[in-house]
Amino acid sequence: MKKRENIRDTFGISQENLAKLLKVSRSQLAMYETSKRELPTSAVLQLADMFRYLQENAPKSADTTSLLKAQAIQKGKALEEMRKENHFKQLKVEKKLNVLEKKYKANLSAFQLTKYLEKQDTENGKLESHLLKTIERKSLAELNKNGLAMITKCKIEKEVLQAEEKIILQFMKKE
Repeated sequence: MKKRENIRDTFGISQENLAKLLKVSRSQLAMYETSKRELPTSAVLQLADMFRYLQENAPKSADTTSLLKAQAIQKGKALEEMRKENHFKQLKVEKKLNVLEKKYKANLSAFQLTKYLEKQDTENGKLESHLLKTIERKSLAELNKNGLAMITKCKIEKEVLQAEEKIILQFMKKE
């Protein structure tokens, strides 16, 4: 036994249940764990037997083998579900990114066009400037709302999802 406070962690049971198994009081076990008191010899021997079993025999037992197989199946199913969910999220982000990029280009074009037409308007006096200002304000508002910041955010989200997919696939290969 390395550290007495790790006893319950090793066995995976509560202090109260371990004390019952060792046929000692919970307070006796607590004092043993803090090195303030020794356990009765029978309890120490029982602890030693329990440790030895976990180290030598438990991993080889039929119960453990079937449990580990069931756990591996659950792990595989969970990983497959994570992979599918990740793929769906990637598709959503890709679609959102495409829409954002398309809107960005359109709004940038609208803004550039208004600047060109304003220049033409002042030279020729043909177009109404309030219409151009309305188009310019709308395109600027859209650029500020869904501009390069949002596009960059989506690109980062896409890359994070792709990295997550690689990690999931690595775990799936380990099976």
